[in-house]
Amino acid sequence: MKNPTLKEVPSRWRALATMVAAVALTTACGGTGDVDPVNNDNTSSTPESAANTSLPTPQTEDVVPLSSQVTSQKSYSAGEDAPPPAPYDGSYEDPYHDEAPINVYNRPGDYDPYALLSEGSRGGWAVWDYCYGKPDSAELPVDPRSMVKEGVSYGKAVHFNAYWKNCHVDAEAVQEVGNAKTCGELRERFEWGGRLLTGGSEGVGALFAGTTPYTLEGAMGISTLTAGQYRRLWMSWGGYIAKPDNYDQRVAERYGSPISDTRNPYPLPGEDPNKTDGGSGQLPLMFTQMRLKDGSWSGRIGITCHACHSGNVEHEGMGNTLGSGSPLADLDLFLRDALPQGYLASVATLANLSHGRGTNNASDVNLAFIFPDDGLYAPQDFFGLINSGSTASMDTPAWWNLGHRPVKFADGIFPADAPRVDQVFYTPIFGLFGAVLGPLSEAGQDYMRKAGPPINAWIETLKAPKYPAEIDTALAEEGAVLFHELDMWGPDRDNPIDRPEGNGSCASCHGAYSPRYVNDPNFLADPALEGVASYIVPQRIIGTDAVRWETNNESMQRAGSVNFFGYPSTKGTENDCGPQNQERLRGDREPGYLAPPLYGVWATAPYLHNGAIPDVWSLLKPSDRPTIWRRESAPKMKNPWYNNGNVTMGFDTNFSRAYDQNKLGWKYDVIDCEWRTWWNPAVTPGYTCDPNDERNTPLAQEILGVLFDNLILAWNIWAPPNITNAQVEDRKIYNTILYSQGNEGHEFNSVLTDDERLAIMEYMKTL
Repeated sequence: MKNPTLKEVPSRWRALATMVAAVALTTACGGTGDVDPVNNDNTSSTPESAANTSLPTPQTEDVVPLSSQVTSQKSYSAGEDAPPPAPYDGSYEDPYHDEAPINVYNRPGDYDPYALLSEGSRGGWAVWDYCYGKPDSAELPVDPRSMVKEGVSYGKAVHFNAYWKNCHVDAEAVQEVGNAKTCGELRERFEWGGRLLTGGSEGVGALFAGTTPYTLEGAMGISTLTAGQYRRLWMSWGGYIAKPDNYDQRVAERYGSPISDTRNPYPLPGEDPNKTDGGSGQLPLMFTQMRLKDGSWSGRIGITCHACHSGNVEHEGMGNTLGSGSPLADLDLFLRDALPQGYLASVATLANLSHGRGTNNASDVNLAFIFPDDGLYAPQDFFGLINSGSTASMDTPAWWNLGHRPVKFADGIFPADAPRVDQVFYTPIFGLFGAVLGPLSEAGQDYMRKAGPPINAWIETLKAPKYPAEIDTALAEEGAVLFHELDMWGPDRDNPIDRPEGNGSCASCHGAYSPRYVNDPNFLADPALEGVASYIVPQRIIGTDAVRWETNNESMQRAGSVNFFGYPSTKGTENDCGPQNQERLRGDREPGYLAPPLYGVWATAPYLHNGAIPDVWSLLKPSDRPTIWRRESAPKMKNPWYNNGNVTMGFDTNFSRAYDQNKLGWKYDVIDCEWRTWWNPAVTPGYTCDPNDERNTPLAQEILGVLFDNLILAWNIWAPPNITNAQVEDRKIYNTILYSQGNEGHEFNSVLTDDERLAIMEYMKTL
């Protein structure tokens, strides 16, 4: 279909987009502050002083020219022109796997189809694992997720009601490559995706910048900051007279992102990054120094997907947990600190992405859907978008489960085969404005078309870490039977919650894992469906905080169907890849939340889609859930007496010290509903909590809830600024009374006994 011309786009959208474009471009290269010497041709002599305060001037060769022809934009290949990986013929050890994978296409010789416990796949993607030890020419097998079609689970113990869509049936129409056909093609995409998501690599991507900081569609790097601005963040922390020791580790703790396990450099004062292989500093996972098109270092630092998608577990060789989701990060605190240092993108802190550490609002796609791309949506849908409210606080789901999910995100809004939405935050910023900015928009969208499939290919290979402590085998076997067979709606249970589809066990929603049940045709139509979960549980059954799916209302869904992210060329086809919860697509399926696969569940605390429950024990026993709680922080780093500034530590990730093996979650403190100060209203009796009834929602929160439900961005803006150190610390508090942060739901497990809970939890350690 033809994109609307600028004349066809309503003036309200053109005006808004043009205003944003003008502001971004007039800010030149993304901020003021000291600029490091960057010698891109490696021919200069002595580096300039690090105290230089002029704006960095991009070289002509670093500015990517615009083109209205998608096929000619080689600069947005994001790795497309990189040399292919070395051919692999299967005659030597597979360089793409650390160990032999185990799943339906890779069964070990001693596999027992009747066993209760086995060495499972730990997530990932069966198709990728199939290629282990096979030559590049090997043809790929069927993707197990594609088996999830209507009728496949009728009469089965495990139920599916959200189905696979192939978004690339007509690859020419969607202008994205179709699914890989051979192991070699898949490996090439894996390499490309790895470069996009590995800090410091050639072709690495960053927030709203694509893969190079100097492009017009990326607003000349407005979303990146200089190394000097990064090095001066300590000036916003308070109390320091000089840059503190262990600066890199302090940055990691303050903003809640672990130091990268691999080299992720940035230049220290006076260093030319192209003479020091990027520099001597080491960035946390959430940051990367970007490269220029020729592979040279840019001296510009961007934010990566790992800010929200990766965490950390300190224990006997473990470290970064790539793809676990991050319950650690505080991006708003970073934006607050960076603003005084000249980072212009920090103005986004006014539209808070989170109200607390460890959560985020990155799923607020109703904002992206405002700008249409292929045709226009109805006026009533525009007003429906404006009063859709906000999805507010969210806990990022684990990437390592994507290979077992036919649809993705907490409410199953998009098919798993819709990769461009996963690149939304790396998109050069003007690509977010639908078709209203013409070539600028098209250039950004071209980036998503090209980078989306490779990034998905890399994400789908990630595996959950093994549980690092001892497991009681006998108890875990007992738990495997309960997990797959115990009907919580049995006649002796008197469960007050409506019954779901399936056999009423944990597996009926979350999938089957034990070989005994995976190979039982009463559970799954095919053993290849091992670990696949695709049941959107109706709200009347799941009962969890409804803000997320209610915000993604029908108007928002319909607007998404003509938005770039909704694959508008597929609209009305059998493989319609627009928002999947539109009434015309979901039919009589009730709205609710998508039950996730449970691989590595021990490492993904806290729980529920909003992170309201700190551990598996209280998930399974609702009466034990804390109302206001705060996860334990890491031990304080000490300052010398002469430079004793404010120290903010992140959450403790030391498994031996801070992980509760009996409850499967990180240790926490219960916070009482007691007055703090006017300047620190995180816990305020009568406003954010009720001292007489901890489960009661104060009237003030009820009123605010109505506002947040009905006005887009209201929740984001309605948040006190973080000024004092006490306020920064109290962002670690999770208050389940607040909007979108409720810990209700999943209450059908109330009928379990404590012994049953312990056995099920022991089994879950093995997944």
